Amino acid sequence: MTIRYPDINPYDFYDASELNTDSTVVYLTLTVVSTVAPNTVNVNLAADGEGILYSRDHPVHSAALAVGGQGDYVDITGTSGGTGNGTFEVATVVSDTQFTINGVVGNSSGGMANFRYPSGAQDVGYYQLKQNITQQNLLQGAVTDVSNHDLLDNEPVGTNVTYSVTRSGSHVTQETWTNTATTKTIKTITYSYNGNKVHQEVRTVFATDGVTIIAQATITYSYVGNSVTGDTTVRNV
Repeated sequence: MTIRYPDINPYDFYDASELNTDSTVVYLTLTVVSTVAPNTVNVNLAADGEGILYSRDHPVHSAALAVGGQGDYVDITGTSGGTGNGTFEVATVVSDTQFTINGVVGNSSGGMANFRYPSGAQDVGYYQLKQNITQQNLLQGAVTDVSNHDLLDNEPVGTNVTYSVTRSGSHVTQETWTNTATTKTIKTITYSYNGNKVHQEVRTVFATDGVTIIAQATITYSYVGNSVTGDTTVRNV
């Protein structure tokens, strides 16, 4: 039996460009007709006359159908009043000229929509049973977990890292590592004391926005006299 194009589901195949991407390369640019609150975007067909649902060359992948549950990213700019602007994940592809997003947009008209694939590592499997740090079964999630675990135990290093210390009297109350280029916080260690002894430290690792906590551990110390006899670590995030 001959296989026809309608028999092929694009979600069953990965192009080299999808697996190679670091999620920064735009693969499709469309003009926006309108955004409709709370989460609908209407676009024009591409220059080749094809849309985003049945296109042979550039179908847009939605979170609802993607194997890893990760839809393509779309950067929307130039909408009237800016109420449709933002970076979103495509939730569903409704038709060749309409899709919904994970997030919220206001009512607007005009603008541009640039589509990007998620990182190729989002769609590569990972066998988590060979270690006990992560339970992720996709490579991107596993690498993220391992990296965050490493940052909890080690100081961030690199040419774009600035280190600072906050003190209260003679006590160090917080250590902070900051991305010099973006001024966003990478990691903090916050200390609390019983008298002159460190009772507890909270290690926190942040996402690139410097606000969202992506890993955190609390370490509580035990003493006999002035000597540390042990500690208990609880992974909070």
